[in-house]
This record gives sequence, C-alpha cells and structure tokens, in this order.
Amino acid sequence: MAYFEITGLPLRTFSKEFGLTVNLELERGRGLSVLADDGVLPGILCKAITGHGDFSGEIMLNSRRIDPMPVRKRNVGVLGNTPGIIPGRTVKENMELALKERGIDEAEQVFLIEHELSQGLLAGLAEVRAGTLNAIEKTALALSRILLAGTDLVLIQRLPVIGVESDETITQFNPGLQLDGLLAIKNLLRRFKATWISVLTDPACVLLLSDSLAVFSQGSLIQEGSVRECLAAPASRLVADFLAFPKMNYRKMKVERDGPYVMLRSGRYGITISEFAKRQMASREGEEIIVGVRPEDLHIRGYESGDPTVMNLAKVTSIDNVPGGQIVRLDADGVEWLAHTESGRVLFTGQLVELRPDPDRVHLFHQINGASLLD
Repeated sequence: MAYFEITGLPLRTFSKEFGLTVNLELERGRGLSVLADDGVLPGILCKAITGHGDFSGEIMLNSRRIDPMPVRKRNVGVLGNTPGIIPGRTVKENMELALKERGIDEAEQVFLIEHELSQGLLAGLAEVRAGTLNAIEKTALALSRILLAGTDLVLIQRLPVIGVESDETITQFNPGLQLDGLLAIKNLLRRFKATWISVLTDPACVLLLSDSLAVFSQGSLIQEGSVRECLAAPASRLVADFLAFPKMNYRKMKVERDGPYVMLRSGRYGITISEFAKRQMASREGEEIIVGVRPEDLHIRGYESGDPTVMNLAKVTSIDNVPGGQIVRLDADGVEWLAHTESGRVLFTGQLVELRPDPDRVHLFHQINGASLLD
C-alpha cells in the first residue's frame, strides 16, 4: 500500500469542471511536485487533501482513508507563506508547544527537541526568539513544528523568499543561498522520513524538493514519473520549462535530409541529432519543429578563423558565476543561447565561439502544441 494515494480529483472550481480521474501514489519519505499550466488545479488538490474543497474520490494516507474525516483529524500539515511560529517565543519554546499539542510526555519532548537542535539550520539557536530568525531559519522552524507534531503528510504551498540577502545598502538574490536553503528543507524532511507534496513552480524548488512529478495541462495528466525520467524525456515543452534551471534554449528549425543524413537547420545554423532522433524525424522532411537544448548540454568550443568544420558561430555577451560553474550568454545570429560551463573555463565578453549541442540530449517539440516528437 502506498503511504499516500489519491484517486479522483476535485470536480469543480469557480465555473470550471474537471472530469478527469487519476491515481497518484507516493511512498513514505518521498516528495511529489504537482504542476499545472493553469496554476489552479494544484491548489484545489491541496484543498481536497486538507478538507477545504469539493472533492470526488478517495484519499488514503498511512493506510487510512481520510477524505470523510474532519479537517483536524486528517494529520496533514501545511507549510505556507506565513510560517506557523510564534515570533515572541524562542525556538525551543516553539518546538515545545508543537509537542504539547501532540500529547507527548515531558521526557520524550526533551529528547526530541535536543536532537532537533543539535543539527541542521537550527543548531545553537535554542534560546533565540523566532521573530529574529532569517527567512530560511524561520522556514526550518515552521517545518520542524509541523514534523514534531507528528504530521503524516506535509503540503508545501509557499515558502518565504529563500536566497535573498540584505545589508544596510542593498538587497540581492543569491542563488547559492537559495540552494543551501532548499537542501536544508529537504534534509529536514528526509530526517523525519516525511512524505510531502509541493505545488511550488520555481524550477529550483521543483528539482531540489521532488522525487517525482505529476504535470497537468488543460485538466489532463500529461506526464507522471521520477524527476530523472521527466528530465531525460519531457512529454512537452510545459514539462521541460517546469524543470528548466536555468531556462532551456529553444529555436525553430527545419528538418532537412541530405542523402541518408537528417539535419535540423535554421539559416546557416545546424544541429546534429542522435541516431534514434534521426529515425524519428526521417518522415518529417521539410517540417518546422522546435528544438530544445538545456544549457548544461550546450557545449562551447573555441573558434579558430578559417576552420571549415564550424557550424554554429556565436559571440559571448556575458558571463555570470553561479554555484557549480558559469552561466554564459551568447548571441547566435540575433538569437540568445545560454550555456552552463565549469567554473575554470576561461571565456571573455565578445569572444567568438562555436556552439555544439550534445546530439543525445537534444529535445524536439511540435511547433504548435508543444508535444514531444520523440517516442
């Protein structure tokens, strides 16, 4: 039996009806991201699970059917925009209040709190007032309170702004800080062997907080699977965009044949694709499609003037350092491309380079509906 299983979905929201029936399963200690192009359905699903919306179906949580139960007895915790903490109380006092609600005896309370305050983001903060914590620490405390209260399922609906740091003169986004904050949240969930569902759409949150995905478009489930599966073979541009961190490169290109060879071309630019993709595209000669390449799969090669093998010439327009490497922006005949390179790569603004996408990692999509063209 899955730790969490839901069959059916809310049938009504505002004036829109959902006539679909799906089965979503999630095992203990795993996280699921629920995403949709309308942005509405994930929120309705959360209301169904917490008991605040119209619902037709069954919800099994920890081998119990909870959909007929009153809201307070469902044992579902919500991590939302406003952290569930008392600002004027210390970190330790906030945890004590969460455990008292659970009815745990004092000796076990002391053990659980000391264990929690000995590691992670809250280590050494026992006597600090909750209102003075930074955004990441407040989120960790709110989540700790939910988990210490014995919640069977955590719904992650919103997070405070993670990754923003301030001093007296400037407030700026720090991707490294965001990465650290999200990893700390996931480590906390893992430590409690929690099960969670996230409806966050930020690609960093989707990639770091999820083990699997369920992606809906126009009320229909278009892809369900592990993050690895959805990254390798997105069912549509919608799925690819939800997982794009940084954003995927797209370009309209035409399928051309040269004898036995199949190429994708746009003006003087061309892309080589895998043998598998060539077999899929052989029947689409002359058709325009959308080519997608992730920045980490776009390789940059040094350009030497007069090299007859050069296919895609581009100019470096900017270089930004990010955790784990560099984001390089390039201008290829008026079209911007992003590449993710290793930290030690020496490049400079204005440099001419050649772009070579990995043939085995090129994604091909229908020009109109955005569906993947690769089976």
